[in-house]
Order: sequence, then structure tokens, then C-alpha cells
Amino acid sequence: MRLRTSSVAIAGALVFILGHASAAQIITNGTFDAGLTGWTKSDQTGSDGTFSVQTGGVSPLSGTAVPLPPGAPNAAMTDAQAPGTHVLYQDFTFTGTVASAVLSFDLYLGNRADTYSVPNPATLDFAVAAFNQQARVDFLLGSAGPFSVASSDILLNVFQTNPGGPTSSGYTSYSFQIASLLNANVNRTLRLRFAEADNVAQFQLGVDNVSLETSAVPEPSSLITGGIGLVGLLVFWSRGHRDSTRS
Repeated sequence: MRLRTSSVAIAGALVFILGHASAAQIITNGTFDAGLTGWTKSDQTGSDGTFSVQTGGVSPLSGTAVPLPPGAPNAAMTDAQAPGTHVLYQDFTFTGTVASAVLSFDLYLGNRADTYSVPNPATLDFAVAAFNQQARVDFLLGSAGPFSVASSDILLNVFQTNPGGPTSSGYTSYSFQIASLLNANVNRTLRLRFAEADNVAQFQLGVDNVSLETSAVPEPSSLITGGIGLVGLLVFWSRGHRDSTRS
């Protein structure tokens, strides 16, 4: 029993080490501790307001009561006194295949309208002749325009507000496994975008704790080295077990 238990423990530890040795964080300043450093913001021409740093329990521009940033002291938040469209994004390029890639973030929805409105055809243009009150999170090609919702530009939509959904919420955590997306786009510049449009009423979109953590597929040499090490450890424990039994 001692040998079996020890063997399982050793194997588990080795798998853990190999699986985490190449883990990497892709997003820069996802907690916004350094303000908006590492991020690019863009506001549609004619928009009022923008993405700003949220600290404390009020929105950055209008002073509307909002929840505290979950990753204190800062979050990023849209705020305005009049209609507009605002995006915050970060580009990155991944050069190798991954075994795992987990996107996670916290969102606050502070929609002051009665409901969400998404025009048809889809657009983020706040000046369109239709109600446009929405938020969304997308992966796009790095070559896409900041406000594009074209199917040729959007690789994956991970979050979208829809009519009838809750118009106000505390910061809520979301998590998605996106390894297949990265593996299908090796050596391409990708863009993670948070977008908000409002032409009905004020809308504060809060973003915090953005993370994209990847684990690369272990190199064959690492697997061989790990396998040799595991065999050596098992031999060591086996001899120790036999010696203890004899004594």
C-alpha cells in the first residue's frame, strides 16, 4: 500500500509540474492597477464620454453609484452624459499551440434604460436610426476596425447583452476555454475587445480582472525527461519499500 500511495503521489506531482511549467499570462495589466496602460480605447466620432479608470463606488464622469472594483483599487468603466460608443481592447500574438487557454474577466452592467436594444443588422453605431443599447466582448482579427461586428472580423463572441436580460448587476465573473481559437490562429494578431453602445440612456460598463492564461503543449524532450525522472523515483520508492519490508 505504501508503494502504491507513494507512486500515485509522485505521478501526480510530476504531471502538475509538467503541466504548469509553461503557463503564461497573455494579457497586460488586466487588473488596471496601472490605469489603462497596455490597453487601447476608441470612441466613435461624436460620442460623449469614454472608458476611464474607476476607483471607489462612483462612476468616473457622472458620479453615478456603482459597485466597488472587485480587483481593488481600479477597474475600467465607460461613463457619459450623452449617447456614444466606446471600446477598450488589447492586441496579442501567440506563436505556439496551447493545451489550455482560459479567458476570464469581471463585468459590471449599469444599463439605465429599461432594456437592451440590438439593431438589425448588427452594429455598434450609436447614431444608427434605431435603439442601440448594448455591451459585448469579442475576439477579433487584429486588422479589424475597432467598432466592427462583421462576421469576417469577429472570430468569437464570448459575451453579448440581449433584450430582456438584467439591466443592472454587480461585478460578475465569466470564464471561457478558448484553446481551439488560439490554436487555429497561431502567429496571427488577435484582439480582445470590450464594447459598449448607448443611445437610449446612460450605460456604465465596468471591466476588471481580465486574464488570458495559457499552458503550452509540453515539448517531447520535457516529457522524456519527466518520464525518466518518474521511473527513477518509482525505483527509489520500490527499493525503499522492499528494504523496510525485510527489516
